Amino acid sequence: MNKRSMRPWVGVGLLLLVAVGWTGCSSCKPGKPGPIGRYNVDVALDESLKTGSVLVDLVGANPSTLPRWEGYDMSKYWKEGDPMRRDADKVVLNFVSGQTLTNALAVTNPQWDKWKATGVTHLVVLADLPGAQASRPGSQDARRLIIPLDECTWQSNTKVLKILVQRSGMVVLTPMRPTK
Repeated sequence: MNKRSMRPWVGVGLLLLVAVGWTGCSSCKPGKPGPIGRYNVDVALDESLKTGSVLVDLVGANPSTLPRWEGYDMSKYWKEGDPMRRDADKVVLNFVSGQTLTNALAVTNPQWDKWKATGVTHLVVLADLPGAQASRPGSQDARRLIIPLDECTWQSNTKVLKILVQRSGMVVLTPMRPTK
């Protein structure tokens, strides 16, 4: 074969290599978990809560502890001296009446290293919301929000997870990756 007749085949081969390399580089595959990310976690209180004090606990959960956190009685958790709250590996965000309506856990906080060492895959956000509420399992309880830390859950290049705490419960404001 001469050089002239090989050129198209070389071009096709290069295109195939680029196509295979491009599709194979993505770590997010449908139905498969991706790597666990670290994020700045920005928590904001709704205006309706600014006249009261609210505690928000950020707890890291791994696959073995997540079911316990999903089912734990939130009314019990927020009682003085509760052992689950006392022993939790958590970051406490304290919103004091009349002061700032925002608080954060920085990506540089050493707590992320501790969570990584224990295989944390989810962030459990617990808020001591005013008003008597009946405890419910998982995210059915307005005082509990479970957020996956899997990078494939969030849109590409997500650096911040934004959470809004309202009287009716908590909402994640950070856009998630569309499911296919």
